[in-house]
Amino acid sequence: AMLLCHGMESTRGGDKQVAIAQRFVPMGFTVLGFDFSYVGESEGSFADISIAGEVADALGAIDFIGDFSPSRLTLVGSSLGGAVALLAAATAQHMVSAVATIAALAHASLFTEGLSETELADWRASGRRSWRDAWVGTSLLEEAGSIDILAAVASSSQPVLVMHGDADASVPVGHGRDIAEAAGERAELALFEGVGHRFDGP
Repeated sequence: AMLLCHGMESTRGGDKQVAIAQRFVPMGFTVLGFDFSYVGESEGSFADISIAGEVADALGAIDFIGDFSPSRLTLVGSSLGGAVALLAAATAQHMVSAVATIAALAHASLFTEGLSETELADWRASGRRSWRDAWVGTSLLEEAGSIDILAAVASSSQPVLVMHGDADASVPVGHGRDIAEAAGERAELALFEGVGHRFDGP
């Protein structure tokens, strides 16, 4: 079975999620997609998004799919969902057989990179920060310094397929290399020349 963890600004109906299901279901895989809290058809406000909250959602989905007793369970995570898949796999090693990431974050500090001390203070004081066409609260700010994705990867035992485009302007390709390095011999790193964050080209 495959459990799909979509990206921060996507849903279970995103292009990559649908493409994966269309590819693997005819091959005999059970594929479970779901909307993280605060997006798609799930309840809540996008401003309350947090890495820890998405990990909790993923663990709930792992429990759900476990009721169907898959012989193997692979978590497939894209962008922020890739980091969430890695963190959830470290917690549920007894259930998760492998992880595949697409343009995944290796460092939660990505959300605060490039911000001045004044901007960070304003974010903390106001309780929110503009993000694309929406707002995010302070959870991502606090998690930037408290969640260690690479430590979770290093503590895990599953094989990891790390896919990253070398033209990714949102999550630099170095994140993919760092994940692979943390996984060591368990990792396979696949870099795609000229491919951006969304993997939406040919």
